[in-house]
Amino acid sequence: MVVGAGPVGLSTALFLAERGVRVLVVDKRDPLDGPPRASANVRTLELFRAIGLGPALDRVGWDGPAALRSVVKDSAVGAVRHRAGLPARYADRLTTCSPIDVRRTMTQYEVQRIALEQLRRRGGQVRFGVEFVGLTADAEGVRAQVAETGTGEEHQVVSSYLIAADGAHSRVRNLLGIDVPDRQVAGRLNTAFFRADLRRLLPESATHSCFIRNEQVHCTLFAKGAAGDRWSSHIMDYPGKPAELAQLSPEQTLRLLRAAIGDDTVPIDLIECNAWEATFGIASALRHGRVFLAGDAAHVQSSAGGLGMNTGIQDGHNLAWKLAAVLRGQAGETLLDSYEPERRAAAEASLAVSHGLHDGRQAQDTDQLYARLAADYLRGMMFYSYDSGAVHTDTAAEIGVLDDQAVPGRRLPHRWLTDDGHRLSTLDIVGTQWTLLAGPDGSGWLAAATDGIDLQVRQITAAMVDDDPAVFTEMAGTEADGALLVRPDGFVAWRSDSLPADPHDAVRSAVHTALGHHATR
Repeated sequence: MVVGAGPVGLSTALFLAERGVRVLVVDKRDPLDGPPRASANVRTLELFRAIGLGPALDRVGWDGPAALRSVVKDSAVGAVRHRAGLPARYADRLTTCSPIDVRRTMTQYEVQRIALEQLRRRGGQVRFGVEFVGLTADAEGVRAQVAETGTGEEHQVVSSYLIAADGAHSRVRNLLGIDVPDRQVAGRLNTAFFRADLRRLLPESATHSCFIRNEQVHCTLFAKGAAGDRWSSHIMDYPGKPAELAQLSPEQTLRLLRAAIGDDTVPIDLIECNAWEATFGIASALRHGRVFLAGDAAHVQSSAGGLGMNTGIQDGHNLAWKLAAVLRGQAGETLLDSYEPERRAAAEASLAVSHGLHDGRQAQDTDQLYARLAADYLRGMMFYSYDSGAVHTDTAAEIGVLDDQAVPGRRLPHRWLTDDGHRLSTLDIVGTQWTLLAGPDGSGWLAAATDGIDLQVRQITAAMVDDDPAVFTEMAGTEADGALLVRPDGFVAWRSDSLPADPHDAVRSAVHTALGHHATR
């Protein structure tokens, strides 16, 4: 059972249903009844692409601003004060790190709509107008109490596990007595969602995150679609802004938006304006027995850097394959112990970016700020490292975010390959299952298998890398007859520098240990 049908909850349920798990999502509201908010980054799109949703992403996605590439203007129609971006080597790293263009994006609304549609196609159940009320859990399962919002009628739902994706004020987390001990309020602001024809007036919005600074308002103007007719604005400061959280009236909001645009003749259709606190913090525990926290229920951060929703979706992706393996009897219960240390490390990396941007929000030299945060941004986006029982760490020195080498505990690097005349990524080969990637001289790995696990063994042949074995050896950090064991979430679990005397036994032992079994010969 998943509580919460936001982008994290629906994506998590989709990843579970894709693996054949029966899943129910409940939410007291319809998640599609609201304006587009957060935006998906390249890692979220990779996860959707891996389960066959590439064509859907092509239909609804568009190219937005490059990461941490910004422009400061007096107003939408005013003069440019400053442009800034990541240092060239970090920007170049982003452009080559994925089979998906790093500028490709879509909003939270499209994420939810695709996830909801695909979840239902895979047999997942979704019930709106159903509020989570309480739960009891023991070693056998979870019994959740829910109520129909229209009638108040209560029901009990029994599940093997429950995932709380019910937001920053998670009722599940509160009922479990889990706190957010380091919660910190970094700022209080209002976010306006509106329709206006601004793309012609603000062409920079297609390639830059746009910040407006003038005597009347300090805010953002972010396009929420390729057409340039849907927008959001984080209103951060204005004369007379109170220290406490305060809701702007529609009249105040429109006045500030007109000051930001700089042209009073532009029609503005205000959808809504929300007052909210930009907070930081990680829950003291991400798991309580059979209950797991994901997304904002597990960690909260501001919108600075745009990683919050994406980090939450990666929580669900990490958890889904592990739950599926345990429910099928392929993995030991101890595999689930790896969820918290892995996702806590990812959340800490993600929050570091938001912290850094907030701490430097008044910086006059944005280029220096981005230079300081460049490594943090790449790490928080998807180059963080796992250290848990589901990873066989080796003796290799820890690599930086600019080092594009496969290391146990890190996402498998992307490389373009040629297979039977088709261009594909190393990520395409792996897909969503356990995969052993063998080097050009590693044909001895092809007979490797492991009991009870659907393991695919693929050799990166010389023909696939233009007869240059260095393509594999430099990526894998092994000899040409070495191999990489990749988990269903695309993270490297183990690597062998060369072909051992008994590759079957080596692979079997590596997989069983990573799955929480006691490795036996």
